[in-house]
Amino acid sequence: MSLFVMMLSAVPSSAHASLLADRLEISMYGRMGLAWTPTSGRFIMGRSMNLTGSSIGGRFEEGDYLEPTIRLHILEKKEGPEAPYVDMVMTPAMFASNGLFAGIFSTRFSDPLSIELFQAYVESGNVLLPGLRVWGGARFYRGTDVHIADYYYFNNLSGQGGGVAYGPLDLAVLMQTSRTSPQYNFDVDGNGSSDLRRQRSVFVAQYVHKLEGGHSFHGLAEFHLLPGARMNLADGTQVGFRSDHGWVAGVKAHLDLGNGSFNDVSVRYGSRIANGGRGGGQSWDTVGLPDLRGLYTDAASVSAVDHFLYNFGSAFSLNAYGILHWAQGASDTAADKSLDFAVGARGTVYLHDNIHLVGEATYQGLMSRGETPMATATKLTIAPTFVPVSGRSVWTRPHFRIFYTAAFYDEDAVAALSAPYLQTVGPSSMAHYLGARAEWWF
Repeated sequence: MSLFVMMLSAVPSSAHASLLADRLEISMYGRMGLAWTPTSGRFIMGRSMNLTGSSIGGRFEEGDYLEPTIRLHILEKKEGPEAPYVDMVMTPAMFASNGLFAGIFSTRFSDPLSIELFQAYVESGNVLLPGLRVWGGARFYRGTDVHIADYYYFNNLSGQGGGVAYGPLDLAVLMQTSRTSPQYNFDVDGNGSSDLRRQRSVFVAQYVHKLEGGHSFHGLAEFHLLPGARMNLADGTQVGFRSDHGWVAGVKAHLDLGNGSFNDVSVRYGSRIANGGRGGGQSWDTVGLPDLRGLYTDAASVSAVDHFLYNFGSAFSLNAYGILHWAQGASDTAADKSLDFAVGARGTVYLHDNIHLVGEATYQGLMSRGETPMATATKLTIAPTFVPVSGRSVWTRPHFRIFYTAAFYDEDAVAALSAPYLQTVGPSSMAHYLGARAEWWF
């Protein structure tokens, strides 16, 4: 982002107004607020009450987060679906990774505000051929989400790579690696540093078939490849990685119910090293352990989501979801299996164009290892909301919310301290979270 500012500063001042008006767009998602736990007084800002630690199961207790996006139109922007365009997009994200407030920029804390570059890519469209799109860089390469669970599902392939799309067909090649995972790093001499490193290549094909009435079907296929990397020791022993692979296949149906209402249903299967998806992870977040050969031959996963929104005129909206993730590794042990699920519903009563009453109920479960009992939790939230931009829609922003959430944990969740909230406050079968939050996007 600093490079982009330097580029702007190099432009003569007389040209700034024209550049900003004609070529530059700035958008942003953000949330910021306050939080208390009435019964313990512990600091819980951003400490999720959900069993997986993600926002699946309710997102009201999410911490501060800022995500501005800068889009520069390299070609002058013209209206029309077939108008040629070349855009540069950059999205830095800022969040307090240790639960502190986003307003704290000081190094007085061991883990202050974190800044990451989520997107930096160039996209070209309709240049050689109408409907042809080409992109390269790092981007949010994903589709729809369950917003009330802050969960991009089915085809969340956000990462670094490049792709080409024409009409309903979308192809991409992505790269994935890690500095810490033993799946990508091998310490040959035991000195604590990685002597062998490798990367995963992910080949993606997607196709969207549109039907009359706004309905559509979406097909997804992925192929993952991890190459072998071997090294010979002085005694002739060969160590390192064996090559492995995996694949994903999925289908998603979108039903347009009119008046802004819809129902989305998806199922995705992942095999071998592409069995990721647990707790909202991506397909390359491989679950479980390898077999004795270091391979994920029998690893597998299933992810299923049903998400719908129904608007009852201008008086009430109901948004609900059901999410299931099942996965197993390749070690052939009872413990090398996991299951998590969540069902939730948020109702919004439009008391006034500017006053909405939001209520939410969720039930979730987590079995992190196949031989352990399933931990469960129930959450109930009430959130009076002021909406300064008049609108009777669940998508109208900004929101100014005051909310209270009560969570009820079973004995297995309490014993395992399954949620970050419990890890902070301590074992308790009932939890309280009182907060105020501003959320905006534009």
